Amino acid sequence: MPEQRPTPSRRGGRARRAAALAGAAALGAVLATGCSQAAGSPAAGGAGTAGAAPANATAASALPPSVPDRIEIPDLKVDAPLDTVGLDAQGVMQEPDFAKPDDAAWYKDGPTPGEPGAAAIVGHMDTPRAPKAVFFNLKTLKRDEKIEVHRVDGTTAVFAVDEVGTYKKDAFPTDKVYGDTHGSAALRLITCGGNLTADRHWDSNVVVYAHLTGRA
Repeated sequence: MPEQRPTPSRRGGRARRAAALAGAAALGAVLATGCSQAAGSPAAGGAGTAGAAPANATAASALPPSVPDRIEIPDLKVDAPLDTVGLDAQGVMQEPDFAKPDDAAWYKDGPTPGEPGAAAIVGHMDTPRAPKAVFFNLKTLKRDEKIEVHRVDGTTAVFAVDEVGTYKKDAFPTDKVYGDTHGSAALRLITCGGNLTADRHWDSNVVVYAHLTGRA
């Protein structure tokens, strides 16, 4: 995928940030090219699994903005600190820190989790030194399973999984991932997936789609 260059926006301009994300698959591009297969770990295939709106989890009203600092995914036994990623000097999305494979990272120029819009959290599936990084099992999530994002204001935004998809990096569904949520609070978790290329990078992205169901 060619480099994507979303337009950075000032904090407070949430609508502009959402529009910038909808115009470029920056996170997908970074993770498709940035993740590499750890020596000895198996290649992972996978196809997208689409689901209708969950029957057992209803949408909740959006929350005020607050920076997230931790993510929990109980069914995957994930309990990870959240760093941040933004744009580099060339306007390209930064990669999550390879030195911290057990951390995930929130895209700080987008909505905070729980705010209206599609908040994005990214993490490695593996790294050269960590065969199983924070989002190694992300593709196994199922509809209605819970994701909790803890925020610095003391609240926890609780989300339910809607669907999980795996997409080739040159066919990343930008509008589906980052498009207009019509005022609802959504969450996207993104990591690497698919199969290995000749230069030992994953050729696809795994995307988890979730919606806000409440706060704790």
